[in-house]
Amino acid sequence: MHVVVFACCAAMSCVAAQAEEGKASSSTAPSLVDMDRLNIEALQVLDARGGFIRMEGRSLFLTSDVKKDTQAGYWFDIGPAPRQPSLVCGTLPGAWDVAVSGEYAVVCDYTKFLAVYDMRDRQWRQTARLEMPSMTENVIIRGKLAYIANHVAGLTIADISTPSKPSIVSNFNPHIDCDAIGLWHDCAVLYGHWESRLVLVDVSDPAKPRETGVYQNAPKTFNQGEMAVDGDFAYCTAVNGLVIVSLADRDNPKLASAVDLNGPARDVIVKDGYAFVAAGAKGVVVLDVSDPGAPTQVGCYKASKGFAASQIAVQPAGSDTDYLIYAANSKGPAMVLLFRAPARSVGR
Repeated sequence: MHVVVFACCAAMSCVAAQAEEGKASSSTAPSLVDMDRLNIEALQVLDARGGFIRMEGRSLFLTSDVKKDTQAGYWFDIGPAPRQPSLVCGTLPGAWDVAVSGEYAVVCDYTKFLAVYDMRDRQWRQTARLEMPSMTENVIIRGKLAYIANHVAGLTIADISTPSKPSIVSNFNPHIDCDAIGLWHDCAVLYGHWESRLVLVDVSDPAKPRETGVYQNAPKTFNQGEMAVDGDFAYCTAVNGLVIVSLADRDNPKLASAVDLNGPARDVIVKDGYAFVAAGAKGVVVLDVSDPGAPTQVGCYKASKGFAASQIAVQPAGSDTDYLIYAANSKGPAMVLLFRAPARSVGR
């Protein structure tokens, strides 16, 4: 195993797993002590609060857990001025996750129902409610199918071709606490929180999903967070940072690397070879993952108080190196941040 240790934004270490080498080495990079800002600046504080955030096209949704917070959710339009989101509606229902199909929003709210809302009047009007085998946590739409992470019931695939009459196509239960889902080619990748496990499910025939492979991380290392799938890798939030898993061999997924943030990662978005991580009280961290086996930290934003990044959304900011980060904040209003990516070193 190859080990690289470096410090930035309160000491972060990276452990890159390369089992084929069969040996260990270590090196230390320059320490950036007490660095609270690195290539990220704050642009705006939104007059809106919520622990969950999701960007779909030009729509930005900021919502709360209805069971813990009576705060209504917000719908922003980021099309005309992405740095200054404009409010469309401030009366959205509670939601853990939102996906959009045409003019309809498909919502997971940690109940045993999948809700569908008509968005055509610049507000949400519920048009359907589909009973699920367990609580809904995460949803991804591909074509006319919705792939849902169901708490203790694994994967449920629903037909949403008629939004007012969604129907269940199939369910596959690998008996994990399924907190998140990703799609990779013709596979669904299921993230098991308590089990610290990924389960790959072949969904080439949506009516007959079947398990193809399992990745098992060390016990009790995943958290109740999120996962992003990009290229042939799954980026998994963990109690101490980020776990990156290679999916290249879908029958035998393997650890590529693990990044120690000295605290839990809550959410991760991967775009253009950068992993944007919501790290709670440690703020937002950006990693260069152009080589997923050897991530390097290239950005961070940490506030002294009143900011704990719970989830994020990311989009390019009009150049090849600038990105807008929309950060949900569990301790206060949501924020808009700007990441200016440094020049990449040769070979990355």
